[in-house]
Amino acid sequence: MPSSRSVDDVLSAIGHMSREEREELLLKMAKMDDLLEDLEDVTDLLRSAGEPGRPYEEFLAELRSEGHDV
Repeated sequence: MPSSRSVDDVLSAIGHMSREEREELLLKMAKMDDLLEDLEDVTDLLRSAGEPGRPYEEFLAELRSEGHDV
């Protein structure tokens, strides 16, 4: 995982780009399917960060009780 310092450096560099450069960067990033998938995963994790968790085995038991083959 990148350090917060490297993230700050990237954000600072983006902030110094012209509008055209930022648009070009975003268009290139949009073509990177894996990157978009990763960003969606990170977004989901951040959104659910405060939600309560439960043990994985409990989750599997619930799926099995609902008739899922796991």
